[in-house]
Amino acid sequence: MTSTIEISFYPLNKDYPSSVVNFLQKLKALPGIDMETNGMSTILVGSYEELWPHLGKLINHQFEEEDCIFVLKVAPGRREYVE
Repeated sequence: MTSTIEISFYPLNKDYPSSVVNFLQKLKALPGIDMETNGMSTILVGSYEELWPHLGKLINHQFEEEDCIFVLKVAPGRREYVE
């Protein structure tokens, strides 16, 4: 099933910009996803069954590396803003 995940990452450290950039690079490397980033969040679209395990591992890794907060919204299907 295709799903859309909106994720916001909040590193709680002074060097947060590099933490965010590093995390976005890891997300971008995930296979089979469409990714759109803006100043507030990142939208991931792909197969829920494939995306969720990879995302869980990335989030777990970040929790082990630094103090941080994630906010996620998950929806079935492809949810996109269309003008």
